[in-house]
Amino acid sequence: MEINVTFRHSEPSDSVRQHILERIQKLSKYLIKPTMAHVTLNTEGTRHTAEISLSENHAVFNAHDTTHDLFSSVDSALDKIEVQLKKYKEKIKDHHKTGLKHIEPSLDS
Repeated sequence: MEINVTFRHSEPSDSVRQHILERIQKLSKYLIKPTMAHVTLNTEGTRHTAEISLSENHAVFNAHDTTHDLFSSVDSALDKIEVQLKKYKEKIKDHHKTGLKHIEPSLDS
């Protein structure tokens, strides 16, 4: 999976980058075939904004959050992505469960 991290109006930090990579790798259990993740970190004064876009096949998941701490904004945005991924995975599972199980055999002789 290709992971891009962009820093705007702040210095690139290896600790933040490593934290993001670890958290996104944990999300891989929800993904079938991840292709790209793009994280944009923006700093304006004391406000830190994290915008995350994760794509898989034809599905795109987006989240953003703004707090006064860079790590908490990244964690909050990744938590939002995780909720979206869980919902998507459940939707896919439910779709595949329907089938011949719901058809009852007829008793016509």
